[in-house]
Amino acid sequence: MTPTLARIACVAAMTAWGTAAAIAQERSPAGDSPPASATADERRNIFSFQVDNDVFNRFSPTDRDYTNGVRFGWLSPAITAMPAGLVALTTVPTFLGEAPADSVIRRFGVSVGQNIYTPDNTFTAQPIYNDRPYAAWLYAAFALQYTYKRRDGRSGVLEPVRLDTLQVDVGLIGPAAGGEFVQNNFHRLIGVSPAYGWANQLHNEPTFDIAFERRWRTARRVVIEDPRLEVDFIPRVGASLGNVAIYADVGGTARIGKNLRDDFGPTRARPSLPGSEAFIGDGSFGWYLFAGVDGQAVGRNIFLDGNTDGASLRVSHRPFVAEAQAGLAVTWRGVRVAYTQVLRSPDFYEQGRWTQFGSLNVTFRY
Repeated sequence: MTPTLARIACVAAMTAWGTAAAIAQERSPAGDSPPASATADERRNIFSFQVDNDVFNRFSPTDRDYTNGVRFGWLSPAITAMPAGLVALTTVPTFLGEAPADSVIRRFGVSVGQNIYTPDNTFTAQPIYNDRPYAAWLYAAFALQYTYKRRDGRSGVLEPVRLDTLQVDVGLIGPAAGGEFVQNNFHRLIGVSPAYGWANQLHNEPTFDIAFERRWRTARRVVIEDPRLEVDFIPRVGASLGNVAIYADVGGTARIGKNLRDDFGPTRARPSLPGSEAFIGDGSFGWYLFAGVDGQAVGRNIFLDGNTDGASLRVSHRPFVAEAQAGLAVTWRGVRVAYTQVLRSPDFYEQGRWTQFGSLNVTFRY
């Protein structure tokens, strides 16, 4: 019953968003949407490379669960002219009584990636019925990212206060996604035994998902003036609907460091939304330590529930999952490097283990 309620909640959330967007489209975009703006730095392309791997798990360094993910991404320069209908259709209204924004930065993003999932025992070729199935996902993501700014009353500077990301993923799960080829050839290259159970992986299935995430920059304070040390907190909410994942998500990240206004926190690991690839940066050195938590109500996870047609191995996903993240991000001269350590609570009933992996992300402007 609980998974059904979670699914209904996610569908209701996405339906409410669609209704609100349709209403917004009927209004005058000039009156409801803040004017587009862009500094010289915001008119640059942003490229990113991200790798997630459980090799960073020092407590139990083994290939299992979400064992590897690779993603290449591009964000366009700030778009100052966009069709009014598209703006209205893709602008998600505020829902917490927030003050209106003074300006907005709009970007279009494209990324491609591959995720690989395996059970704990990769030395048997026989089907395993009490652990997650082998699976690989090859996908392309198309995103609109809106950064809203308000003018600071003391400094007069436009400060980023909210980040909205609306994303569509299209892809393929199954042998055609190349998981066996990538994992076993890499294992042979480094002299590690291959995984023998890929014949039991999820079969080929096209995928389509739409997801939304909103982040706020709040509680920013200067702790020390010289050398400058700041703190802030970035709450977030999100949801996804599709045959890969149905979930609603809420969480937040606390940060301490220098030049926190540069971004909205580190890029998060898949299969959650990529997060803030865009960053401002004035060329000076910046850094921050961060720690965060998230909670998810899960209606569907294809990597646990199996193929949509039911003709594959599967386990029973848990309806509620928690995740903790911590790490370090450094920015300098238009480059940001971030490392995140991720710990996830057990996400299916048959095995009560926690999942741990690391995520390394390099982003640069050009």
